Amino acid sequence: MGSPQESTGARIVPFPQPTGAARPQPQPATRVGLPGRTAAGREGAITSDQLLDMIALAEPLPGEHEGLTHLRAVSIGASSGAFYPHTATEDVPAAAARLGLSSVELMLQTAGEYEPSFIAQVKANAEAAGVRIHAVHTMFTLHPMLDRYPRRAAEGRALFQKGIEAAAALGAKALVWHGARKQDVANPEGWERFIALTADLAKACGAQGVTLALENVSWCALAQVRHVVAFATRLEEIGTPEEVGFVFDPFQAVEAGANPFMMLAAMGNRVVDVHISDYHQDDITARHLPPGDGDLPWSALIRAIAGSGYTGPMMIEGELGTDDAVIGRVRGHLEPLIRSIFPFRPEGGTADETDRSADRETESVQVLSTVTPPLGIRRGIDLFNARQFYEQHEAIEHEWHAERGPIRRLYQGILQIGVGFHHALNGNHKGAVLLLHAGIEKTRDFEPQALGIDTLALVAGAQACLDRIEALGPDRLHEFDPATIPTIVYTA
Repeated sequence: MGSPQESTGARIVPFPQPTGAARPQPQPATRVGLPGRTAAGREGAITSDQLLDMIALAEPLPGEHEGLTHLRAVSIGASSGAFYPHTATEDVPAAAARLGLSSVELMLQTAGEYEPSFIAQVKANAEAAGVRIHAVHTMFTLHPMLDRYPRRAAEGRALFQKGIEAAAALGAKALVWHGARKQDVANPEGWERFIALTADLAKACGAQGVTLALENVSWCALAQVRHVVAFATRLEEIGTPEEVGFVFDPFQAVEAGANPFMMLAAMGNRVVDVHISDYHQDDITARHLPPGDGDLPWSALIRAIAGSGYTGPMMIEGELGTDDAVIGRVRGHLEPLIRSIFPFRPEGGTADETDRSADRETESVQVLSTVTPPLGIRRGIDLFNARQFYEQHEAIEHEWHAERGPIRRLYQGILQIGVGFHHALNGNHKGAVLLLHAGIEKTRDFEPQALGIDTLALVAGAQACLDRIEALGPDRLHEFDPATIPTIVYTA
């Protein structure tokens, strides 16, 4: 028996709410899917018809999203793992500074690197380089704290305490821990031992002003969404938000076959650190690629990370090499995505009020950048207009997952209209009618235009096609003329 089973509800409940109020549960929705396709690698082998089961999130409980907004400043930093093994831990701050990075996460590689004298040297080097140490990452193999041999567990715990003190001395916000191994929580007793140990470590971290940060590592206890949900339901007894939180790693989620957006949602607003590297679905041996060199949907991921309320650096774990070529490529890919979401520099901090009033032209450009469709939606629209309706569904789905605001209903509407046409062109009359009805209803809420999209024209064109499809009926659906399918156009 493993950890508690996956929640059956569509809503991932991050953790018990202090109000004690019950969260309304979404009602089941009719599933109408795309034939003959499986979303390989997704958690639980989710089939393509389930991907279309986009049940809207329940209304948040009072205070749940208080103070959270998409307009949050995320930035790029680097883990010392990105410089491994050619750069010693103590030299990482200088190496990061040479690449123009002002935040780092230090991975302690040996027991000797936990010693106060070594930590003092690292602190001096970081101050000299002008680099802030956001987090310290423990060496998992040095801390067998759930081992059945008492001395081994005790010595691992004692060294972990040195790690806590090191993080505090370095001014780090978080101490990263992989948690338990999967085999450590293979039964209820193991799960409870893990919870008890985490509570002990969280209290020790909190006493030093550091947050214990558990990562969703593919081979550890919190690899799957259901594991994070089960853990999150115990957070009230484990520790306060200042004592314990999460590290979100989309690469680790995908490697484990989990949905990274659901993983992030399960972590709620307790994300205190983010690791970023890329994944190549056609070559799973190419691990921890630099962000942008693989297949992860970074536009949607960055929006989701920002929407969670996280405001710190996203730590690059992919290898950066010894020159500026790789970091230049990473910046070239990520920073335009960050700028497309936030009306300020990716390094953080909104523009000064005086600067804004002195440069209204720049301000207007910045504001416009926040009301254009995100990259994934633009790609989905291009695929829609190219009549690649299944592919548009996959592109838009990422952005639907990432978005927490009301505009997500428009994304779902466009997606469903496209899937409705896919069904129509593949002889599925019932699927076409159901999906077109649903998509038109949602998109109509955003007439006459939204995000620069001519929603009025899209609804009118889709409705005319739906009327024709319903009139033809199942037996004459082959007479439907694909040339009548509308294209999605922009108002400006």
